[in-house]
Amino acid sequence: MPRTPTRRALPALLLALPLALGACSGSGAGSSDAAPAAGGAGAQEAASGAQGAAVTAADATAAAPADGALAGGVLPGRAVVSTATLAVQVGDAAAAAERAADLAAAAGGLVTASSTGGGEGAGSARLTVRVPGERLAQLLDDVAALGRQVERSTTAADVTAEVADVDSRVTSAQAVLATFRARLPQATTIPDVLALEGEIARRQADLEALQARQRSLADQVSLATAEVLLREDGPAAAAAAPGGFTGGLAAGWGALLRVLGAAAVALGAVLPFAVPAAALGAPLLVLHRRRARRPAAGS
Repeated sequence: MPRTPTRRALPALLLALPLALGACSGSGAGSSDAAPAAGGAGAQEAASGAQGAAVTAADATAAAPADGALAGGVLPGRAVVSTATLAVQVGDAAAAAERAADLAAAAGGLVTASSTGGGEGAGSARLTVRVPGERLAQLLDDVAALGRQVERSTTAADVTAEVADVDSRVTSAQAVLATFRARLPQATTIPDVLALEGEIARRQADLEALQARQRSLADQVSLATAEVLLREDGPAAAAAAPGGFTGGLAAGWGALLRVLGAAAVALGAVLPFAVPAAALGAPLLVLHRRRARRPAAGS
């Protein structure tokens, strides 16, 4: 029957293509064995592309320097995720926050989150700033110059190997997905069509997840993240109260003023109610006295 070769080759293809996708993690031999089992030129191309990408990821991993090697700056040709924290004591937190946002924009970045608030008598502002990695150090210097730097820290993580690995997986997943789609018109039975469509849907979901991770890594590498805290100077410490007779006299005088102030507040609160109460109570008092006099006169 003319349909027999296609029906026989389809299960072998479904079994072999997952092996071709797994080869992107660094197993070149697995890809080479999977391609002949598939019996199709598309599967061979997917396995070959996955093998080449996996070698690239392996080379990147072997060449990746230790995190400590990044302390002196970002190495050229590396994918580095940079983060920093900065705390600065300023005179006006709100004005300093606006100035920091302007500095971030001038450096080609932006403020992704901000909040302002005060606590214990001192105002504060928090900013999450994202700028190109090569301009992070200069931005931190400029923001620190707005006041007095209290704390500063930076970290750099080399993700070159991870970027290469994700890129290779995306390339391999795209090749395998294209092979499945090319085989779909050749399916001649309903079970074969359903099997291919299910596999295509699963591979498409895997590819989209890899592409999302790829975009996330690219965003983290392209823009460094800095958490900036701007704190206002706290109120000056109160001078110590003098001791002895003078200190006692000052403390007593202060207490008297506080009592008089509280009494004035209470009087002010009661006075609006006292006037109408007196206006209503005066006639009632007069009437009560007249009634009290009548029995006395009759006796």
